[in-house]
Amino acid sequence: MIIDRLMKDSGRKAYAKDLQRLDLSRMDSRIKVTEDIGYAAGEDHILDVFYLPDGKTKPVLIDIHGGGFISHDKKVDRLFAHQMALQGFVVFSVNYRLAYPEYNVFHQIEDLDKAITWIRDNAGKYGADPEEMHIAGHSSAAVLATAMCLISVDKDMAEAYGSKSEYAFKGLILNCGLMHFYKNSIAYWGMRNMVFPKGYTKNPRYRFLLFEKNDKLKDLPKTVLITNEKDELKAMTYYFKKVLDSRGVKNLLIDDGSEGHMGIIFTPYSEDNSERIGKISRFLL
Repeated sequence: MIIDRLMKDSGRKAYAKDLQRLDLSRMDSRIKVTEDIGYAAGEDHILDVFYLPDGKTKPVLIDIHGGGFISHDKKVDRLFAHQMALQGFVVFSVNYRLAYPEYNVFHQIEDLDKAITWIRDNAGKYGADPEEMHIAGHSSAAVLATAMCLISVDKDMAEAYGSKSEYAFKGLILNCGLMHFYKNSIAYWGMRNMVFPKGYTKNPRYRFLLFEKNDKLKDLPKTVLITNEKDELKAMTYYFKKVLDSRGVKNLLIDDGSEGHMGIIFTPYSEDNSERIGKISRFLL
């Protein structure tokens, strides 16, 4: 469809602009970065590792970039990954196949399953503890991060996605998340039809992503929800907090500032965001 192609092109342009906004001079020289490691066959199946090489064993943080399922790349999260590495995590920043026209959200979840399995098996090479894994997702990737946590605790979902689910998570970070992507509106109906395959509503894999109807949601790890007054998805963060509260999931809501949807991704080093990231780390660790 013409609208879908326009949306894909808009996503590419937004990604180019977002990269230009990153002040890479803020990257801390103490943090070691290893880029473009293959976790599976295919040019999209690569990740970067960020860590402080001080000889201490650290928890894992798997970071998934956003982009409406259709755009962006792990490069846009470099500053955030650096900041989290300074907080004491070994950060694995992951790429996956982008949706439309060839791939869809189901493929992305399959990619991330492969990435997490690779990270679990190779974490020790970077001084990380695979028994202490956390996962973060920004915007649309908050949906993907939540899905991976659910796969780790739901055998039926794991089977539906072809996962062995031999991993577990201690914490989940949802940064300005698209947590009600299945809401009833024309705009979100159009998005779903773009990023899911034809007939997705009857696909058994899709029902697991309707979070408020998923019985296993109560087994999510402790969760951080991040938003601010200029985040266009703020209402979705509050929607999901109510869902988590109703299931008894321990969570921390961070709602202050006015830096917008990409704020903590673009400027995680600012005084305010450094304080917020400190709160996140203390809550998780």
